[in-house]
Amino acid sequence: MLSPAQVGAGYRMSVIAGGTLVKGQVTLDLCSSNFPSERLRVARLQVLYARSAGAPQLSNEVVRYRPGGAQQALREVTHAANHCPRGPVQRPIAGAPPVTFRVTKVTDPRLLPGYLAVRVHATGKYKGRKFVTNAVGVYQARGEVFSGIYTDGQGTIAAQLRFGLHAAEESAKNLRRLV
Repeated sequence: MLSPAQVGAGYRMSVIAGGTLVKGQVTLDLCSSNFPSERLRVARLQVLYARSAGAPQLSNEVVRYRPGGAQQALREVTHAANHCPRGPVQRPIAGAPPVTFRVTKVTDPRLLPGYLAVRVHATGKYKGRKFVTNAVGVYQARGEVFSGIYTDGQGTIAAQLRFGLHAAEESAKNLRRLV
């Protein structure tokens, strides 16, 4: 798990609602793909890093898996990014509207081997109103531990890339210390 200082000056960390639960919570939902590795999770913690009103926020989800599960999750989310449907898909979250995803891979040599970093452009309608979200997701695994970094869609995509990749690089340092 990232420390607030690893995210940036002035950031505070808080556990999100349901952030310690495995059952009834989804870890992977990119492009509404099927993720059998969800059944292999044994523990998870998802936290939010916030600074001040209007400042970009970031989430870090760290998940421990049964043997082989973290690498399986990384393969599955990479497959989802490579095969994202072109039209709207129903998300696995109760009450969520159908969403159309456009996923673009991003590179960063400071991340762990096998990582996936993506820019996600999501569009859809909720209660009759169109929405557009641009965010960054970075997925890495080492041993049986998986880390996901997610930006909140605030600010320019360039700013989110800098913010998200910086946090992911710090997460990679933490993961390297695990094993």
